Amino acid sequence: MAGILSKILNLFLPKAPEPYCSDNTFFVWEPCTYSHAEVVPGFVKYLLDLSYEVSVLVTPARYDEGLFQKFGDFNGRLHLNKLTQKQIRKFFKNNGLKNAKGIMLTTSGKLAEPADYPTERKFFGELKNGQKLIIVEHDIKKAVDTNTITNDIVMLRKAYYKDATITEINPHYFGDVTITQKNKDITNFITVGALRGKRRNTDMLVDAVKTLVANGKTNFKITCIGKGSIKNIPAELRKYFDAKGEASFAKLYDEMEKADFFLPLLDSENPAHDRYITTGTSGSFQLIYGFATPCVIEQKFAQRNYFDTNNAILYTSSKDLAQAMQQAIDISQEQYATLQQNLSNTANNIAKNSLDNLRKLL
Repeated sequence: MAGILSKILNLFLPKAPEPYCSDNTFFVWEPCTYSHAEVVPGFVKYLLDLSYEVSVLVTPARYDEGLFQKFGDFNGRLHLNKLTQKQIRKFFKNNGLKNAKGIMLTTSGKLAEPADYPTERKFFGELKNGQKLIIVEHDIKKAVDTNTITNDIVMLRKAYYKDATITEINPHYFGDVTITQKNKDITNFITVGALRGKRRNTDMLVDAVKTLVANGKTNFKITCIGKGSIKNIPAELRKYFDAKGEASFAKLYDEMEKADFFLPLLDSENPAHDRYITTGTSGSFQLIYGFATPCVIEQKFAQRNYFDTNNAILYTSSKDLAQAMQQAIDISQEQYATLQQNLSNTANNIAKNSLDNLRKLL
């Protein structure tokens, strides 16, 4: 009797929303509510290039922020589903992958404990008919230390930690972005991320600005995207900082198109920054590649992230940042164009290798 009542009730209850799914669909799901969405467009593009229909699952607010605003619809093959994370989980719990070709989980550690890949795989039930499950890891330290790492786990860059082997796939496509020339009058540096010592050496940047101004270099500004404020910056230097605060993806893309140089602000004297050349990477590099915005970066962090003197401006230690920024300010339009073209070539090579690596996983 209860079963009959349940069926009758289901006739009148609204059907739970479901994502688009066909026999040629590949799901791309970012299960993190607040972070890592910037990698999704690039992963989506690779799957579109491999002729799949792509069904995207991210927190709906990310769409509203303009995450895909520079994308086309790829002849109707791109499907942006507006489901909450709760609805997404319920769908996969009840249906598995249905008849889809597979799924890319763009952040691990949200469906299970960090580095517990077997449990994450079980979340989707039994895979059938050659369905693929691809897991993206943003920091491999725990997985390597606990011996759960496998060579099919995706990382955005080669691993440099205890001889770990992973699959490198670097997503840095954001759509039809505008690649701009160097500004003629005011050189526009940009930094993206919270202005705090753990990840960004704010003091190093302030010291560099102080040195530039003391040397008579004032034809520059620094656009700051992210949490934090410039209230602790000396009053006489604040006019060189344009603090935008936290920005939507639409605003971020707009500011990236206006920027001349990117400042990752990584510091070899900060042990917390070592992860950017060992077990993890930075979303800043995705922006640098995707918008062809040359970076000013400390030499220690350059090579493993595919930067050299042909596509970036390098400096030896934090005390040399001001000199490197002055070099960026003084560089000619022609020199900048060469630097930018070399960076575009680097990004294209990374994309080609990434697409080949993804094809091998499938």
